[in-house]
Amino acid sequence: MMGNGPMMRLGSYVDGSYTGSTEDAYYGMVQVKAVVANGKIIDVQFLQHPSSHENSIFINGRAMPLLTQEALQVQSAQVDGVSGATFTSGAFKQSLATALAKAQ
Repeated sequence: MMGNGPMMRLGSYVDGSYTGSTEDAYYGMVQVKAVVANGKIIDVQFLQHPSSHENSIFINGRAMPLLTQEALQVQSAQVDGVSGATFTSGAFKQSLATALAKAQ
């Protein structure tokens, strides 16, 4: 059992901003940044996302807020993904997982 030393955290993660890997989402690249405060994920920001095709813009405009919301709810990269946005969802999960690995 760990003691209550100076490295004690309130949540699962170390506070800060963590940039994830750039992942291929077939129609473009996805990269996210996780923002952690008080040991919890408080925001996930898309640094890159597919936006060169009209269909990608429509799909990602709907998917990105849902993926972010789910990541904040589950406090991890283990999101279900968004139906119709399979490539973006998979790339989001991979990028977020690498960002959160840095926050451990």
